[in-house]
Amino acid sequence: MKVVMIAPVHMYDDVRVFRKEAVTLAAAGHEVILYARTPDGEPVRRDAVTVRPVRYRNRLERFLSLPVIGHRAWREGADVYHVHNPDTIPIALALRARGCRVIYDTHEDFRTEILLRGWLPAPVRRPAAATVAALESLVARVADAVIVTQEQLLARLPGAIVIGNPPIVDEAAGRAAARARTERVGANDLVLAYVGSISADRGLFRMLDLVGQLQERVRTTLLLIGPGVNDDALERAQSLPGWRHVDYRGSLPQEQALAALDGADAGLILFEDTASHEYIDPNKIYEYLSRSLPFIASDFTSWRDRFRGVTVGLFVPGGAVGRETAAQVAHFVADRPRLQEVGRAGLRFVTGHYSWQSQGAPRLLALYERITR
Repeated sequence: MKVVMIAPVHMYDDVRVFRKEAVTLAAAGHEVILYARTPDGEPVRRDAVTVRPVRYRNRLERFLSLPVIGHRAWREGADVYHVHNPDTIPIALALRARGCRVIYDTHEDFRTEILLRGWLPAPVRRPAAATVAALESLVARVADAVIVTQEQLLARLPGAIVIGNPPIVDEAAGRAAARARTERVGANDLVLAYVGSISADRGLFRMLDLVGQLQERVRTTLLLIGPGVNDDALERAQSLPGWRHVDYRGSLPQEQALAALDGADAGLILFEDTASHEYIDPNKIYEYLSRSLPFIASDFTSWRDRFRGVTVGLFVPGGAVGRETAAQVAHFVADRPRLQEVGRAGLRFVTGHYSWQSQGAPRLLALYERITR
């Protein structure tokens, strides 16, 4: 089967688009072509996936290039077109009108996420969110299948299949990370890490506040990896006194980012209670656990419910980080040997219960089998 995936917003090696979905389909014997950005604008051939580069210099060019991308993709003559996120809805509708099989794959609840886009003028955000929601409802009615990552989207996109964000678990790498981390058990300092897109709603200032308050108890460093998105929070944070406690590495390839976690004691995901954050499938948590790294996370009910019966991290209250929260975190990380065991329990959890290999890949392949049968 020939599959063309279209994800013009994403870099080609995006974790979900490329590493999980495209590589899974290619490993199953399908011919996979991906339209996405590449670092130098040149074609890429990797893991049996052919990447056709998408080039644009700004958001306006990105939208204006959609008809060209759609036409190039249609000329591929694919058996299935797998399009990602609202940007590609016009392409999805055009391909469907030509009789092509189309899968629409949305990674977030964009009806609420758009409200956080700082680059959009405030008066435009709500109309834009309503427009995206209407377009997603339309494409859901005409597409052959819809993939979502959040169960609450089923109310708005009935008939969709939920394929969450379980990690690609390399158990050997996770065990090696645990062994490497034992060297930090006697360390006098504490390293808390965050890997992912950086913004105020993703908890940047909550992380800075926590690290600042922990200085009273233990010298603490925030290992920060990822690009700034949505707003200018990263630039503002760099001018704050608390930035001196940050080790900012910028954007790194996933392998390097995960390897950097081996020098941390716990991973952070202190998202604000905005947009659909409470309902997302928190990929970062699972990535931490796949490296035997315990997490410290916002106490969202849906997140806590995923880990009932196991202790693989710490959930802390939302809102401003006060002394009580800092004391809770300090107590959690104080017993380093115990913290190591919590991390190893996390690796056992994702290996046995929630990995891409056991959950995501089988669902994706079953969906393809169904719509092409």
